[in-house]
Amino acid sequence: MRRRRKRRSRQPSLELCPAQLEARVRKLWEAFKNKDKASLSAILDGGFRQFEEGLSAFGDKKTEVNAVDDFELIRYALSDFTVKSIGPNAALVTYIAQYEGKSGGETTKGHSVFGEVWIRSGNEWKDLYMQETYVK
Repeated sequence: MRRRRKRRSRQPSLELCPAQLEARVRKLWEAFKNKDKASLSAILDGGFRQFEEGLSAFGDKKTEVNAVDDFELIRYALSDFTVKSIGPNAALVTYIAQYEGKSGGETTKGHSVFGEVWIRSGNEWKDLYMQETYVK
């Protein structure tokens, strides 16, 4: 009797890669800075939601993509990334952002902690949820 060998799957590894997720976050910020709605939309999951301090309601993907029309991101610096697996295809990404931008002719500066939930969709990571908390 011959034993059948198991075929190795040719699917990509589903291991969590912190560097890959950090790169996706940075790509999201660059897309926002460059007002690249197509790239921004491609990075955000269809069910994307966000909540920022000072607001009274959740924003969705459409709100975030269109925010580039109202806010000009001039410069930013991202640091202190942590990536934790929260499931086989999900990760919690936290980091600190310092940024400067313009809205309505006024320049604003921000120093915030971001918490984001990213999910794997096919071979790509997409941002499902974003929470910004101001650092005082």
